[in-house]
Amino acid sequence: MSSRSETLHCLVRAPRDGEALALALSVLAAGDALLLLQDGVRAAFLDDLALPDGVEGCVLISDVLRRGLDPRHIRGFVAIDESGFVALAARMRRQVCWA
Repeated sequence: MSSRSETLHCLVRAPRDGEALALALSVLAAGDALLLLQDGVRAAFLDDLALPDGVEGCVLISDVLRRGLDPRHIRGFVAIDESGFVALAARMRRQVCWA
């Protein structure tokens, strides 16, 4: 059995709306992925957001575009589409939604 967490953490709230981002960051472990979607995509534009080593950072591009944000300014996250979201979810053992 793998010692890696392999949990997909989905953040749906904007960084300024409560503690969801801070809580998610506090439990991320190697092998996890943090997916930003809905208003959570705004976190991909923060200059000071750093993910722990071994954590994959993704942002749903359709939600970035729906909010009128410029994908060229995404920081430290890989933009994925809906099929990428499905592939990411299928690869992980568990999923947690931070709302």
